[in-house]
Amino acid sequence: MSDDQKNFQEFFREALELRGMTIEKLVELTGISRHALAAIYNGDYKKMPSLPYLRGYLMKIAEILGIDGNQMWQTYKDEINSKISIEDKLPHNRFAIKPKSLRKLVIGIIAVSVIIYLVFRIDNLLGIPKIEIINPLMDSLEINEERIKLEGKLDNYWDKLTINNEEIFVNEDGYFEKDFQLLYGENNIEFKVKRFLGKEVKLEKKVIYQPLTQLPQ
Repeated sequence: MSDDQKNFQEFFREALELRGMTIEKLVELTGISRHALAAIYNGDYKKMPSLPYLRGYLMKIAEILGIDGNQMWQTYKDEINSKISIEDKLPHNRFAIKPKSLRKLVIGIIAVSVIIYLVFRIDNLLGIPKIEIINPLMDSLEINEERIKLEGKLDNYWDKLTINNEEIFVNEDGYFEKDFQLLYGENNIEFKVKRFLGKEVKLEKKVIYQPLTQLPQ
């Protein structure tokens, strides 16, 4: 124990002895916690309240003991100045999150958020894609026009759609369309849908292009 601490302790303890006062009695009279009074009595600076609160405590103690509160406060300040900076923080700042702890907290929150997101989106990543062909509706169709508008809808617009190996844009509603050029005769049209980490689904439609025969003039 240092001389600085001993001097403050002597000041405080002698005042208690002169008044025949105990820590327990002081707790009762001042309303200050036993933990705080014990820290002051033992000169345990690490466990003492921060300076704004400690000054109020010492003034209240001095009033009960009938001594000069300002002198008691000045004695403490003279000693503490040789040990730590006079600048102190209020108790709530003592519990402020340190940078390292904050970094871990942020990483933890991000990790939990990703897990929750994946749980809700797992089917969109790993499930089986679904496709509905609106046009042509039938598996086999014969038409007399050289172009056909292919239309359909996916249950998840994140899925990758190709028609005859050409990637097709799908809007946020899952709807897609494509103006398709037919060749004379039979045209096989393959719709292929691939989920990001899931399975692939294929559908085939057959469109036969048979132009109208013009009658001789």
